[in-house]
Amino acid sequence: MTAPVDRIEGIQKRIASVVGKALMEEVEGLCVPEPRVVVRRMDEEIMQACHILCRAYDALQQAKFSGHQEVRARVSLETAAKRLQTVMRKHGRFP
Repeated sequence: MTAPVDRIEGIQKRIASVVGKALMEEVEGLCVPEPRVVVRRMDEEIMQACHILCRAYDALQQAKFSGHQEVRARVSLETAAKRLQTVMRKHGRFP
């Protein structure tokens, strides 16, 4: 006859599998799903135009600092600003 100490490995494996499953179920229940962000097409277009404008402004500041192609950067900034104005008017967010 085997002593209970000799059967510990089998018991340990069975307990580990049951406890592991229960623990994973509990962890999944505690995880809060991230809220879904609904981005409408108009907001996406406006933000894209804003990012383009920001990059153009940054390019102008870099050109001022380095002294190269400042005219081109100014024209690019003006074009980006007009694009943002057009997008804002398109979606009724600009008078």
